Amino acid sequence: MKLALLPLLAAFVLSAHADEPVLVACAGDSITQGVGTPQSADKTFPQSYPAQLQTLLGTAYSVTNFGVGGRTLLRNADPYGYGRPLKCGAKIAVICLGTNDSKPYAWDAHGDEFEADYEKMVGEFKVQPSFERILLCLPPPVFHGGQWGIREDVLADGIRPAIRRVAERTGCEVIDLATPLADAAADFPDRVHPNPAGARRIAETVAAAIRQPRPAEGEK
Repeated sequence: MKLALLPLLAAFVLSAHADEPVLVACAGDSITQGVGTPQSADKTFPQSYPAQLQTLLGTAYSVTNFGVGGRTLLRNADPYGYGRPLKCGAKIAVICLGTNDSKPYAWDAHGDEFEADYEKMVGEFKVQPSFERILLCLPPPVFHGGQWGIREDVLADGIRPAIRRVAERTGCEVIDLATPLADAAADFPDRVHPNPAGARRIAETVAAAIRQPRPAEGEK
């Protein structure tokens, strides 16, 4: 009798596991954190792009916002501490860093280290057994000359191409947040951070990428 129950128990365990939401870790700077959207009493950003991504993806996914304002990818500037998203057990990582790296103190002094630093970070994610997909975001546009030293020309000519090269070498997927938001200046009132409408457009772009099946090995 006990042996007869084993298949039923196994089926129950598999069914329960299948019902668990897919964990998504959104790592990034203040754009991910939600700066530019209203802040609630508990100092969270309920209209940030990760929050809106959760709404778009529904209960089959569980999205966590690991955005930290002012952080860079470059280790010799104001480096993002990726320990929490790294250890959260998520299956999908969405990484959006690079905007603050365009500042003169970061890029002009350490820009030649950007690719190597990014590849090291991706390597840390790839060795974690939970991650099945790592998606690297090309940072959104910076409008009307930028702000706080953040420069669109550096993003366009240096940072976004470097992220594409890292993705190519490491087998990661790319989410282009620059091209679909090129006309979104009105949704970035401080030139850098999206308002709720801009965050919605980012969330829609990220949701579409997550829903798209991962390309087979060797496909572009």
